[in-house]
Amino acid sequence: MKQHSFLLFTTLLLLSVFHATAQDKKKGKKADEEKTPVFNYVIDDPMDAFGPKGDAADTNRYFLFPEFYSYWPVTVNDTVLKYECYDAAHQPLNMDTLHNLSDLHYVSFIRFYTDYLQTGIDQDGKPQPLKVANILYKYERTGNDTWTALDNINQYRTTLQEQTTKIVRSDTSIITNKITGSKQLTIRRYYKVVEIAKENEVNPENKTISSEAPSTVVTHLVPEFYFHRPQIIKDTTLEFLCYDNRDSLIPEVQNYDDVRYFSLFKKYTDTEHTYTDKDGSKKPLPVSFITKRYDASAKDKWMSIEYPGNKLTELKGFKNIIVSSDTEQVKDPVTDKQVLHVYNRYKVIKN
Repeated sequence: MKQHSFLLFTTLLLLSVFHATAQDKKKGKKADEEKTPVFNYVIDDPMDAFGPKGDAADTNRYFLFPEFYSYWPVTVNDTVLKYECYDAAHQPLNMDTLHNLSDLHYVSFIRFYTDYLQTGIDQDGKPQPLKVANILYKYERTGNDTWTALDNINQYRTTLQEQTTKIVRSDTSIITNKITGSKQLTIRRYYKVVEIAKENEVNPENKTISSEAPSTVVTHLVPEFYFHRPQIIKDTTLEFLCYDNRDSLIPEVQNYDDVRYFSLFKKYTDTEHTYTDKDGSKKPLPVSFITKRYDASAKDKWMSIEYPGNKLTELKGFKNIIVSSDTEQVKDPVTDKQVLHVYNRYKVIKN
């Protein structure tokens, strides 16, 4: 399972692709073609399965990344997880404008959060909650298709190798120019990466850490309207419950393809009404009701019902387009080990 941990958290390696604009017709010699510069992305990729776009004002960019990388930061409550990239001199790189992949040498996967139990002094001399940045994983380019990855939490080192011909997923984003109205579509494709070697590390107390990872990683693919952890807004809680084909509640979903429908419950305490408990005491009335329900109507299709009013909306999902990710770490009661659950949310639109 450690292999999957590094396949999830290993960082950004952009595979350069050739710029797709036409070469100067006067330079038809093969020697000149070999001098074509290598870019980190291309505009209007001629290999795109959908062909060239008719609107010349709209441009497309295509990027290729290893599967352990995620372009989008992950926000969990007040914690942010994201990748940062550096050159050989450890200077930060902007991966959206990087054209020469030889500049990319190091990648760090960092956790940012605020420690409210400790304070620091800002530039105005005022105490503020301490801002913390912890490097969880570090990656160093070691060859044309290999990386060395270090897990700082478990002091575990491994070697990763790329398989760039095997695409495992993709995601997209669109930027619209507010002045011209033209759109720029960015398509990111992720290729397979495998662990080819691993070794034990020694922690600061000189104790050998086992090469077997103490925690496992479980990846879930879910529609973007779903969230696995209850959301609390003041005194109101929103929570999804999942049901199978027998209309039975699934307490812990292992495979979200088994979910026939999601019910979104709204819970709150009605302080203006009371009830009498078993001890004869009066307490504020707890209220719970379904505010939305999503039924699987066909493959990758959902029928949304909004209450009250019974408003119906048909939705279509695109599992190859990941719009956001979230994580949760829990302890397995059987093995007593930590399990990291990763929830990748795929695009859902009105049909």
